[in-house]
Amino acid sequence: MCLTLTVVLISARWPNFLCVCSVLQSGSVQLHWSQWPPTQNATPRKWFCTSKGLLTCGPSGIITGDAIITDNGTLLVAGVPAVNPATIIVWEVMPGRGNGLQFSPKKSINNGMPPLSAPNWSGFAPLAAYFFSWQDYLLAEEKQGKNQLHQNLGESIPLHCSPVSNFSAYVSPESAVKSPAPTIWCSGVAGVAFDPTRHGSVIAALIVEGMHVILT
Repeated sequence: MCLTLTVVLISARWPNFLCVCSVLQSGSVQLHWSQWPPTQNATPRKWFCTSKGLLTCGPSGIITGDAIITDNGTLLVAGVPAVNPATIIVWEVMPGRGNGLQFSPKKSINNGMPPLSAPNWSGFAPLAAYFFSWQDYLLAEEKQGKNQLHQNLGESIPLHCSPVSNFSAYVSPESAVKSPAPTIWCSGVAGVAFDPTRHGSVIAALIVEGMHVILT
């Protein structure tokens, strides 16, 4: 299952971007982007994509998720781990592989190397600058006639996701429910979404709660 979230980025920190953020139920994030608005000539629009950045949510993936770009250009992803459905985790999507891992390209062009970190460009969010620098590199590769290399590298743009917050959405019963059968009170998050009017500072959650009867 893929929870696909389409965000048209009009902030000055992400200029001229149409970005599709795919939050996968398996527990990863992948981004596709293209120039926006499209050029007026007949040239087909070019799309670029990243590799899948892994969310630290356990082997079972996530139940639900959402993504947003904050005022300062940070890409945040919220998700509910399947192994702990009463917890919401927020990750920041960042350039590179993280954890000290380095990306080693198979080839270079004119002694150039693919971007390994976000350049410091005035007016650009780090992740946006990272994507633009990769875009320039891949277009240069394409002009050299290295279409196959372009396709391979286009799916190898590394991302990593760093947890920045987590909180419990567990709801406790106000009073114990008397029952002749053993019961367990449980609750879990069925849906989570950033409030777009609060720029990522507020998350709304849909919580399902009730009694679970233990059958023996």
